[in-house]
Amino acid sequence: MRLSTKLLITVAAFLAGGAGIYAFAFHFFPPPAVRDRQASATERQATAAAPAGPSVAQLYDECVQGAWPTVKDADGRAAACSKALQTRQLQPDEIALARLTRGIARTALGDRVLAAEDYSEALKHYDGTIDPRNPDALNLYRRATSLHAMGETDRALSDYDNAIRVDPGHSLAFLGRGVLLATRKRAYNRAIEDFDKVLVLQPDNVDALIARGNAHSLLGDNGRALTDLDRAIALAPDNAQAYVVRGLANNRRGQKQLAMQDYDAALQHAPRYPQALANRAALYSEERKYDRAIRDLDESIAADANNPVAYYNRGYAYFARHEYDKALADYDAAIRLEPEMGLAYNNRCLVRSITGKDLVAGLQDCDRAQKLMPLNLDVRDTRGFIYLKLGDPRLAVNEYNQALDVDPNRPLALYGRGIARIMIGETREGEADKEAALTLDPEVADQFAIYGLK
Repeated sequence: MRLSTKLLITVAAFLAGGAGIYAFAFHFFPPPAVRDRQASATERQATAAAPAGPSVAQLYDECVQGAWPTVKDADGRAAACSKALQTRQLQPDEIALARLTRGIARTALGDRVLAAEDYSEALKHYDGTIDPRNPDALNLYRRATSLHAMGETDRALSDYDNAIRVDPGHSLAFLGRGVLLATRKRAYNRAIEDFDKVLVLQPDNVDALIARGNAHSLLGDNGRALTDLDRAIALAPDNAQAYVVRGLANNRRGQKQLAMQDYDAALQHAPRYPQALANRAALYSEERKYDRAIRDLDESIAADANNPVAYYNRGYAYFARHEYDKALADYDAAIRLEPEMGLAYNNRCLVRSITGKDLVAGLQDCDRAQKLMPLNLDVRDTRGFIYLKLGDPRLAVNEYNQALDVDPNRPLALYGRGIARIMIGETREGEADKEAALTLDPEVADQFAIYGLK
């Protein structure tokens, strides 16, 4: 019995796979920091009295200057923000922006617990600062970013809308709203409209090109997707995210070798980029190069221990190597991080079925997978298999029947039903099922035999 579920592919702002799109990111399409360059009297005094070393103003600039942090500069930006905050000499608006920036840096580093604290504190400031009768577009945008980071999608969308209403030329708000629409709402056409507006205002905005390219790719418009992503890379040849997103676009259109080249390029520019490592590992697994896949996934998890897809894919690779205890541990981790990941429940059910350990818990996993993915035929195959292991052939027949009603040519379902029918005395029908399955896949019998079912 092999895993019939798909490997998942993960990118910085989008997680995509056989079960659909999982989205969590919000920080890779950032605004330049806007700061009042007039230092306060307190800050000037502190700078004058400070010993040799960076001043408060310098630390603050290192924290917030330029775009939001990315995986490439997150370490340094988080450290600068921490040092600036520790001086206790920042003004309230500076504290809020420093905490928001540090939260984004910590998210890029995979430390979502501490990041959440930063977002919460930044949000408190912006909630208290924004005058609903006369709101400031920049503060609305920053509050939207905080809300977006915390997963408060509807409130974030409202703030992006209001920032644009107050300032129709606010390119950052269009960009943030577009990312939210693409990732949280899967409203790709609406997102593209926002990215179009950004690119009218800023024709060379690399982040908008990457985001629009990804949206076009998700809609299957490969020509426009690659045009945007190629241009983004031409404008910013050291931007690791651009290569990762182009790798995903190439993967979606079946160009695996080009996707591999893109992930390799991303890792040349950002050697510990967890999404690039995880994506390359998925391609290695498809090529049955499981040792390489596991090595990349080990590094990806070391860089970001909170990515459920990385654990899921490593579990897949361990399963392929028959290291079932390790596979089970990784599926456990994936489910802890993403309790709605139906594919992980299905595969954990299969591992428990094969090992014979805790079959009742395995059946519960299959039940959960079916609730989350009621149309997924892989789940039917797995449920049929675990019923065979539990000694309930009639229930197994029912599961295989439901899979075969949708796809009459599923070798696993045909062969499994054949075994179940023979177990309940329908020998002629069972042998016919097995023969039909072997015609479709001559190796299907081996997949059952190694687990004691013939």
